[in-house]
Amino acid sequence: MAAVEFALILPTLLLIMFASIQIVAYIDATRKVELVAHSISQMISQATPPPNTTVAAVNATDLHFSFDATLVLFPYVMKDAKRRGVAWWQTISINYAAIQFRAKNAACQNSTSTSGDLSSCYDANVVWTTTGTQQPASGDNYRPCDTAQLPANDDAPPSRATLPRSSYGPGSLVAIDVVFDFEPTFGSGFVPPIRIARSAYVLPRYASLVNFDTANNDGIATRCTGF
Repeated sequence: MAAVEFALILPTLLLIMFASIQIVAYIDATRKVELVAHSISQMISQATPPPNTTVAAVNATDLHFSFDATLVLFPYVMKDAKRRGVAWWQTISINYAAIQFRAKNAACQNSTSTSGDLSSCYDANVVWTTTGTQQPASGDNYRPCDTAQLPANDDAPPSRATLPRSSYGPGSLVAIDVVFDFEPTFGSGFVPPIRIARSAYVLPRYASLVNFDTANNDGIATRCTGF
């Protein structure tokens, strides 16, 4: 009887154990995706402008360096890429964009209010955006040029076409969007990949705007018309 009971209980115990391992791995992956988004946004937002100007710039080398920092911030992507049989940069999508806010009218421009919802007073324009790092124009988190970003609730899921309402106001920001499809190691044939999407929105620390220097650009980013 003990042997029969053990044979009946063992599969359930194994299922609970393997499921617990995958839940912990998913939670850790979620935290790492958040870390990647926030860390890269800090790297880009700290660009320093030249003397006598308030506009800073990053170049293709800066973007590649921060993108490759993912290997340090989220080393799981290497193991995951090996399991899938692809390069590590094909397992995670990271998109960069700089957004500049422009007042819609003189009343908005002259307003001194810095609190509340200012999304009705400003247009959010994409200054430059990444098109490389395995992030095609049809990707989930690619922010296209010549398309104004729309305001959304602060608790809304990340979207390539929207920004949190609370981020609207005079100035600019750096937006980093990260998407990672978590595939369970056990039971991947029964459980579909779980998409983890996180975004970070950071004001430039030392400049009014962080623009993109197109010199020696290898196609990783595009500067939008008018900027």
